[in-house]
Amino acid sequence: MIRFVDLFAGIGGFHHALSDGPINGQCVMAVEIDEKCRTVYENTFLNKSILSDTFPFIGDLRTLTRDEEGKRDRPLKELDQLVPDHDLLCGGFPCQPFSKSGKQQGTLDETRGTLFFDIMRIIKAKQPKYVMLENVPNLVGPNHFEDTWMVIVEKLRAAGYLVSSTPAILSPHFLSPSMGGTPQVRNRLFILATRKDQPGIPQPKRTVRDYLDEVGRFDPTAWNIENYLMGETADSTHKLREEELMWLNAWQYFIKMIPSDELPGFPIWEESLKPRVSLPDNCPEWKAEFLFSNRNFYLAHRKVIDDWRKIDWSNGKGPSPITISDFPTSRRKFEWQARRAQPTRSDRDLFKLLIQLRPSGIRVKPANYAPALVAINQTSIVGSKKRRITPQEAALLQGFPPTIFDDVEIGSQAMYKQLGNAVPVGLVKFCADWLINRDGNISQ
Repeated sequence: MIRFVDLFAGIGGFHHALSDGPINGQCVMAVEIDEKCRTVYENTFLNKSILSDTFPFIGDLRTLTRDEEGKRDRPLKELDQLVPDHDLLCGGFPCQPFSKSGKQQGTLDETRGTLFFDIMRIIKAKQPKYVMLENVPNLVGPNHFEDTWMVIVEKLRAAGYLVSSTPAILSPHFLSPSMGGTPQVRNRLFILATRKDQPGIPQPKRTVRDYLDEVGRFDPTAWNIENYLMGETADSTHKLREEELMWLNAWQYFIKMIPSDELPGFPIWEESLKPRVSLPDNCPEWKAEFLFSNRNFYLAHRKVIDDWRKIDWSNGKGPSPITISDFPTSRRKFEWQARRAQPTRSDRDLFKLLIQLRPSGIRVKPANYAPALVAINQTSIVGSKKRRITPQEAALLQGFPPTIFDDVEIGSQAMYKQLGNAVPVGLVKFCADWLINRDGNISQ
């Protein structure tokens, strides 16, 4: 049986994947510092007698890797005694230093970015057969490729591991359901390494992406997000508020009133729908292009747009009329990504699509697969249900059982955040199956 250590365990994405088929492994230690994540992890694995009372569930990784004062690295011999023997070390180490939404300090982030070096100390002390780490694709972006990605590769190779220098970026919506795929775009970077002194390890031939190409990528348009919905069990907290319905009704009217069959793919900015363009100083080229596109679109549909702007969307419920110009700035911006799904005017129906209320505007797309779950409360709306995806449904999109939050009281916002930070379970299964059960060949 494969024994594994679950670092930066979160709510147990690696644990769910590796303790089930095709690996059927045994977790021998977990590390997670976030208290709410620990509550979910304990409820899932500890409180249900899956793991023993003596199972080592560590809070801060550095209580292992550093001395009691936290200032010096613990000797490898001591570390070897503290960490149970295992075949596979895995973990999604903190991504904030590399994420596009953060400051992108990489390994310069002393509290989180350097935790990879703590992982390396455990690897050096225990020499597991396999290493499987996960992070955001931006770790191999232009800001981090040389100073972070290649450093990780070189450190693993220096420790005696085969690891590809070609990044393995995968998303669950390209895996078939039988391979653990789910209808969610979630590109993740996997770092897969095999200790090269193991007997029977063949010469390097292919990467996990080559393996995916061989078994065949799933057609993402074949997904249907509604197959992952749990009926009408959503409570009122997930239903759209009146003001949200008002915003969407205004844009529903807009897409139905435009007489041409084709709506533009560029973002429609209501305040830029005017006959003349006034470019701000130092206007970037992309923005100038959008401004002129909005101007041209307005000139082509001037009469219906001017009439639309006069409509009172409050339905007489407020003390004064509410027109589109009274909406928040982000709700006066609209992005149509459903041209193939709804190609003609008669097809258009915003409430048959998947909707996101983003800081950059309202975005709609076909209801086949969902945009990536994120660690903030920006959850997709299922137009046909006029509600957000529930935490239980979001769990299904990540490959977790929908019961993961049963018997824990942490609030929906924390659940969405935890799932937004989690690793897709199906991707872990796919990578682990290739790494351990297939030929394990890792192209250098």
